[in-house]
Amino acid sequence: MTTSTPEIVARKSDGIGWLIFNNPAKHNAISVAMATAVPEVMADFDADPEVRVIVVTGMGERAFAAGSNISGFGDVRKDPEQNRRYNEMNEASYDAVYASPKPTIAMIHGYCIGGGLDFATSCDIRICDDKATFAIPAVRLGLGYGWGGQVRLLRVMGAAQARDLFFTGRRYDAQDALRTGLVHQVVAPEALKDTVVQYARNMARNAPLTVKALKRGFLELEKPESTREMAAAQQLIDACFESQDYLEGRAAFAAKREPQFKGE
Repeated sequence: MTTSTPEIVARKSDGIGWLIFNNPAKHNAISVAMATAVPEVMADFDADPEVRVIVVTGMGERAFAAGSNISGFGDVRKDPEQNRRYNEMNEASYDAVYASPKPTIAMIHGYCIGGGLDFATSCDIRICDDKATFAIPAVRLGLGYGWGGQVRLLRVMGAAQARDLFFTGRRYDAQDALRTGLVHQVVAPEALKDTVVQYARNMARNAPLTVKALKRGFLELEKPESTREMAAAQQLIDACFESQDYLEGRAAFAAKREPQFKGE
């Protein structure tokens, strides 16, 4: 798949969509061009019925994404108004990952810092290697960090741990991340890709309409109660029982065979 910048690589394979940050010389620091390209890639993955699961990762072995491209802040974050526009662009990028109707996995190696961590916490599942490092260094830079990043960490870690990560600016290693619920699994570096691919393939074999209904339910339940659209979530649940996949699932269970779901 061709993207609007070579710093974002997008490809599809065996039911998995891969969104790859491709700036390894700068530890995959997120540039404006990269952030702008993410929504277009996610929209393509979301619309493709062959893509069942989406993996977000970074090129190379040293970083998932080491934050936003700080060297460019003088051009895009000169004053509060510029900073608001910059944050809006980034939030649209994170939300494109978070709001995908398909499950998303962050495959994390090396540095996962600042904006990189925002992308990781926008994913449903996070799997890292044992050399991964996590931090939100805003307090060491003097910048105003968008409150959307606080929401993302609160969803994943809870308020107490999120406060620690934000207020200290310290780095968490992989075991800190596992202990605090920031990641679901830690593996050896050489096992990371195989672990994630197998995890993704297992999910890709599941009934797409059921997964879509579950994802919508999670998204609605994470909204303030007054803004939840549970009726829309219920429509997706009801659609499962009217689908050919429901018939296939029952038939496969009765025959003691693997179901072949088509998302219909």
